[in-house]
Amino acid sequence: MRIFSMFVAIIISALLAVGIAEYYHQPYNWYLVFLMILTGFFIHIIILIFESENAEENEI
Repeated sequence: MRIFSMFVAIIISALLAVGIAEYYHQPYNWYLVFLMILTGFFIHIIILIFESENAEENEI
């Protein structure tokens, strides 16, 4: 459940960034929103890999 909630948080934060840009009449492109979401997923997956390696070390 923790992983799913983190993915939802990544998507919500990207949409919130678009909302803030729209509110202040700043230019944005939808491909940048897609790029924000992909970057968030990539960073989160790297964090999950590091956490799993630490958990394996603690079990030994």
